[in-house]
Amino acid sequence: MKSIFNKFDKYVLVISYDGNIVFANDKLLTRLKYEKDELYKLNIDDILVTKDNFKANLLDFSKDIKIDLSLYSKYKEVIKVYSDISVDYFEKNKSIFIISKDRKYKYYTIEDLENLIDNSGKMAYIKDADSKYLYLNKAFADASFRKQEDMIGTYMQDYIEEDLVNQFKYDDKLVIESKQYKSFNQSAIIDDEEAWYEIYKSPIYNENGDFKYMVCTLRDITLEKGINEKLYNNYKQITNLKNLDIGTSHIDMYELLKSIGNKIINGTNASGFSVLLYDEKKCSLIPYIKLKDSIRAFEDIDIIPLINDEEYNYMINGEYEGLKPVNESQLRYDINENYLPLIEYIGSYKIKLYDEFIGILNISYEGKYTPVHNQDDFMKSICNTIAMIIKNCRLSEEIKMENEKRKLTEQELELYLSTAVDLVASFDEDGCFISVNSNWTKLLGWSEEDLLNHSYTEFIHIDDMEKYISITDMIDTTNKLANRYRCKDGKFIWLDWNFKYDSEKNIVIGTAKDITEQKNIEEQKRKLEEKVHLESIKNEFFANISHEFKTPINIILGITQLTKKNIDNNDLSMKNLIKYLDTIKQNSYRLLRLVNNLIDISRIDIGYYNLIPSNNNIISVIEDITLSVVDYVEDKNINLIFDTDIEEVVTSCDPDKIERVILNLLSNAIKYTSEHGTIEVNISHDVENVNVSVKDNGVGIPSDKLDIIFDRFGQANNLLTRKCEGSGIGLSLVKAIIEMHGGKIKVYSKLGKGTEFVFNIPIIKLLDKDKEYVFNYDSKDFHIEKCHIEFSDIYSL
Repeated sequence: MKSIFNKFDKYVLVISYDGNIVFANDKLLTRLKYEKDELYKLNIDDILVTKDNFKANLLDFSKDIKIDLSLYSKYKEVIKVYSDISVDYFEKNKSIFIISKDRKYKYYTIEDLENLIDNSGKMAYIKDADSKYLYLNKAFADASFRKQEDMIGTYMQDYIEEDLVNQFKYDDKLVIESKQYKSFNQSAIIDDEEAWYEIYKSPIYNENGDFKYMVCTLRDITLEKGINEKLYNNYKQITNLKNLDIGTSHIDMYELLKSIGNKIINGTNASGFSVLLYDEKKCSLIPYIKLKDSIRAFEDIDIIPLINDEEYNYMINGEYEGLKPVNESQLRYDINENYLPLIEYIGSYKIKLYDEFIGILNISYEGKYTPVHNQDDFMKSICNTIAMIIKNCRLSEEIKMENEKRKLTEQELELYLSTAVDLVASFDEDGCFISVNSNWTKLLGWSEEDLLNHSYTEFIHIDDMEKYISITDMIDTTNKLANRYRCKDGKFIWLDWNFKYDSEKNIVIGTAKDITEQKNIEEQKRKLEEKVHLESIKNEFFANISHEFKTPINIILGITQLTKKNIDNNDLSMKNLIKYLDTIKQNSYRLLRLVNNLIDISRIDIGYYNLIPSNNNIISVIEDITLSVVDYVEDKNINLIFDTDIEEVVTSCDPDKIERVILNLLSNAIKYTSEHGTIEVNISHDVENVNVSVKDNGVGIPSDKLDIIFDRFGQANNLLTRKCEGSGIGLSLVKAIIEMHGGKIKVYSKLGKGTEFVFNIPIIKLLDKDKEYVFNYDSKDFHIEKCHIEFSDIYSL
């Protein structure tokens, strides 16, 4: 009975006829902020706000009644509830049942709503079909340089130029005809400067369905739009690696950041702006950009040393970000003493890319210019983009330098090769040297006596022996070969060989050039290309992650707005409400799944993702989690088959992590298996391992993608064409978990035939009981919750 009460969406309280509390469900405990042991020691009088002889009248509750009650939480918060009181047996004792839900009242007035709108940070107004202002808030009046009372009752065309009036009326027409809200981005010329606004319009209709008036809000996005466009244009220019050849126009990072800083100052009325870049070699901050008052702040200061590792760690991980009064700012620099008394607020924000600390952005305000609205999130967003710009600027300079070095080296090598005399040698049919020229001694250090009558294979690097060409293979052919040759001092150099067989003398003539420098350049170029490619893949990965976040968030916002609209229209049925809540819950699970995966991958990277081993029957662990997904596969008309050659194998493992592996593999199988398909989970074992196979007959994976699906940034389907949602890091996490258990995972697949994942978990020695971690949870509910999270991105469920 207790477990049933805990699933109720209402508060459940059970008391004895003496008023002693004997049970409260989880929802009520959470609302009252009590632990069970604390609440069960109390009497009903201890938590009633107004007792009104409640306990004395308990015997009168022989019939079901309804009553309003007010309860105290643990911290004396008053909670008002509407209660149904009845008598029944609880654990064989006649008890009083109080089933309650929250009472909600409207405590606000029209004046309160107007105050709320006036302080919302947005401009707002209401106008009729003739564009007459019926209401407007203070922010809108201030932006028009007029008073609210003077503007109410006037018309939009009294203040705005004709072209803009016509555009606004056209937008109004679109909104009225569609009978739903719309959002626009609109520009306007104010004081000879272009300003941009994000405009939201919503039509209001009377009970007959006739248009009544238009509700509109405006948000100034001039600063955001200007900075984002500049950052985007320069980011495209920087990341276009085709423009990185020598001789192309130079991208001035200083001028770029200075331009961004000026836009921020103009858009926020800031008194000063600075960017301090971190110099890892000097372990110092370098004042790189200084604008307005910040010029005075860092006057004659070229470097700010970080004294110790603790100070550096605080820069990276400290909770100092945000706009704060000067006397509360925790971040201190060796800045001029005459500067701080002139300002009242300093905003400091970290510039980081992934885990790399790049620097700090500072923005300062005199008292009269302090921002009314919190802009911390906006400034952090700018810092993230600036970090990418700085990183890519540095990368572009690095690539340019590497290209310059490569071209200079190639030119030197070309000059050297054009003037150098080739190595020349002749070999007999067994590959032994017959004659060599003097350059062998100059280049490799071997004398003629060292080489003669020795096979040239004795000097080849052991890893290059597979390229060995026998004398008989050279007959009637010209052969080219590049391999490493051992010098007399033990080092190896690369030689590019040309062999020609002389049939008359039955010997082979060979000439060789030293291409060691060329090989080194090719290796450096390959590493550089890999580095650029990795950056590109990372950028694509974060674009995918952004998409994964936006999709469920947009769905949740859409459902919320639709629900509000139905509530306003008194058209919300219980069926629709349940449907909306299910959609919100599913997309919340999608966000939770994505965040969990990102957190766990990050923990793995830094070594904080650990196993919690315990002694478990691994067969039972896998079987339980497999059977818990039956509802999902039945919903898609997929046949799920579980088979094992043994019923019990007890080993030390982390059951939570093993279940996560199985859920991920089953989730993938369900996503890509068609209706009436089959998924098979098979377990076999040998002396050392438990072997698990998850096999489906779905769409399969292309052969050229099999090598990358376990990579952190690898996906078999791209963002625009994949059948189901997913961030592409699930299988990377699966591989990491299995390898942490000492096992391995492989994948076998054919396009159109299906996919099979096979992994093994070693059977290892059991833990001592005193060292064993007890893995305790309600198995059924725990599995169901995990399934909801893991399968949240399967849309058809």
